[in-house]
Amino acid sequence: MEYRLVKRIKLNFDSGVLLSIDFNLCRESNDLSKVTEEIINEIKDNIKNKGFPDYLWFRGIGNSLKYSSCKNIIDAIKEIYPHQKIGMYLNCELFQEEKLRNDFYKSDLVAINLNSIDSVDFSKINKCSNQVNSFDVLEGIKEFRKRFKGNLGIYTLFLRGINDNMKTIEQLKSFLLEIMPDHFSVSNYILDNFEPISEEFKKKIKEIFRYLPFKVIYMF
Repeated sequence: MEYRLVKRIKLNFDSGVLLSIDFNLCRESNDLSKVTEEIINEIKDNIKNKGFPDYLWFRGIGNSLKYSSCKNIIDAIKEIYPHQKIGMYLNCELFQEEKLRNDFYKSDLVAINLNSIDSVDFSKINKCSNQVNSFDVLEGIKEFRKRFKGNLGIYTLFLRGINDNMKTIEQLKSFLLEIMPDHFSVSNYILDNFEPISEEFKKKIKEIFRYLPFKVIYMF
């Protein structure tokens, strides 16, 4: 069977084998519930033929609508495979809602996309689906960290001419030291005609994040 919506991958931190379910591939459907059954069937078939992954890895969850569909899939899979671990890659905007945070506590692995903590253009730089209050989002992440018992990662994308500056690095460092994630991943956004960040800036990133007391992964 060929799989349209699920794929086995490995990431750069110690997560083992992931069965990735990418909601970015569901853009052709305005009603995500239409693909829910297809995703569940692909997950079941993949597990049957290739065995259990270390995590089911849900990504492309950029807003509460997509998360609602994701939650339906997780609930259905958990009924069939109650011990299957769940991982999610989430846009930071979702953490402003306490109801959603309460759901995320049930996951085993959570990675949060956070490209900047500066209130100026926060929603744009972090690719939020709506205009959000940066304070509410950041406080939500802090609250989540206090109670979350699983593996927490922060994932930052640097965009040339947007957030490739010392202020962004220093602010992120302070925030990371406050929440103490299990790992922090840094990458370089080069899609949509963006030029790579400079080699000089890459060196500055590595210099400033060098002594962070948790694992730092450079993906450039």
